[in-house]
Amino acid sequence: MRIRQGVLFFIFFWLVSFGVIVGRCCYDLKVYFFGDTLVYYFVSRSGYDYLLHLPKGYTDFESARPLLIYLHGAGETGNDVRKLKRYDLVHYAKNKIAANDFPFIVVSPMTPRHGWQPKQVIKLLDEILEDKGKRWQIDPSRIYLTGISMGGFGAFRTACEFPERFTAIIPVAGGGEVENADKLKNLPTWAFHGDADDVVPYECSANMIAAMKKINCKEAKLTTLHNAKHGIMNDVYSRPEIYQWLLNKKQKNF
Repeated sequence: MRIRQGVLFFIFFWLVSFGVIVGRCCYDLKVYFFGDTLVYYFVSRSGYDYLLHLPKGYTDFESARPLLIYLHGAGETGNDVRKLKRYDLVHYAKNKIAANDFPFIVVSPMTPRHGWQPKQVIKLLDEILEDKGKRWQIDPSRIYLTGISMGGFGAFRTACEFPERFTAIIPVAGGGEVENADKLKNLPTWAFHGDADDVVPYECSANMIAAMKKINCKEAKLTTLHNAKHGIMNDVYSRPEIYQWLLNKKQKNF
């Protein structure tokens, strides 16, 4: 009787395992041939839970992909990371993604408190590279940072404290501390700001980029959106040229 039960258990275990393997293979084939967009929700040890978006058509067997971290604005501060699906970079770049020309793995963390803490952002990055990078093949030479409004300030601040951890940054409608401009000397930076911004003054970005240019930073530029107010995220993140600019940047020490 025991032998029979053992045989039945073995057959059941084998069937379940076979079903899982076949299901996964079918799923990978579907993604490979027809394309798909995948979003995962993760609870993080850094304190910043996050969404992780995989590129359309991505499979586990892909070559290493660039990583793009997006820091949201003050209005999205909270604890329910699922709400970010309507307000993250992937949402704003949906037309670009639909064109099947978006190779980035995108991480969109959520902060439960106002303001981004650079050490926590880096802790999140380390966690992703350690836990998820082994599976999803992240290219360590192409790690980019961007953010809007509060996230734009967060991008500048995090990059100033940890410039060696990023390949390039795109702060949007944010700003930085001009006395720290020298810390970005070797980090390509492309800022965007509306000159009619009624929430974060245009000068917050303009002064930072001017300070970077004054000390001959490797690359520092500001695109001014004329007559634009604060909500420029759709305009900026739907631009194909910003993603091509990022992809053209690669750290040489990897």
